[in-house]
Amino acid sequence: MRKGATLIANKIVNEPKIDILVRKIAEFTGRQTVTSAYAAFGDRDSFRCHWDTRDVFAVQLIGRKRWIVYEPSLKSPLYMQQSKDFEKNYPCPEKPYMDFILEAGDVFYLPRGWWHNPLPLGEETFHLAVGTFPAYTMDYMQWIFQNLPEFVEARDSLYTWEKDFENLSRLSLKIGGLIRDPDNYRRFMDDFVGKTRVTSSLAIDVFGKPESWQLPAETALHLNTYHLHGLGDGYIIANGTKLNLDDDGIRLIQCVAESPGIRLCHVLDKLSELDSKKLYQLICKLCQEDILDPKIN
Repeated sequence: MRKGATLIANKIVNEPKIDILVRKIAEFTGRQTVTSAYAAFGDRDSFRCHWDTRDVFAVQLIGRKRWIVYEPSLKSPLYMQQSKDFEKNYPCPEKPYMDFILEAGDVFYLPRGWWHNPLPLGEETFHLAVGTFPAYTMDYMQWIFQNLPEFVEARDSLYTWEKDFENLSRLSLKIGGLIRDPDNYRRFMDDFVGKTRVTSSLAIDVFGKPESWQLPAETALHLNTYHLHGLGDGYIIANGTKLNLDDDGIRLIQCVAESPGIRLCHVLDKLSELDSKKLYQLICKLCQEDILDPKIN
């Protein structure tokens, strides 16, 4: 590093100060995240100009960094389409789209596929790169294709194009039907959201006691999901758990989703027209079910 190298830490987890920032981005985007950190003291770039295959939020925490950004040459690349493998056919444009200095406290959003080269300025600099992961169309296609064995056309042997054309045509129509089925789309999203995990507090002192316990009024509540898929149909999926909700439950989830970190006392005030005892019991149940994450100071 004394000679200008950049220290990179990938897939950062369980760092409380970083987790607070990253959770804000996850709640803002409704997406799962992965975080890397970059520290440097010199003026050499850490990579040559490249694109990322995920949307990134660059959070500058210490010092400054110069960002030179170029328009995409390959639109919306996926994880298998790294710039180092595709730059020959999709080269970086010659003219920069943006050239600016990111100051401490700034956040820069960079969509996937945009070429960029962050440059240290010969002073101490430290920033986070928070990548976000939505469901992609290809993920849906892969999920759909898992259902193909139920069709006899997909189980047939292949011989020649002339012999197989009619069978493949029938199969293509059935695949199209699967893709356009809204129930299939919902089931796919259930599966995708259900596999997403959000780290929650281990509140042993509250939930582990055999005697009666109370959640403090100042308890901060967060959802253990960043995607409210299913809420319009009366259910929510968080950390692999699917829970059906009544109208009061839906209103509670919406209240916490609109104000992440809202205090328990403020939830009770906002939903004062509901039975406060039942609402409190519901909040406790959702915390026990790992749907809500109670931050207890």
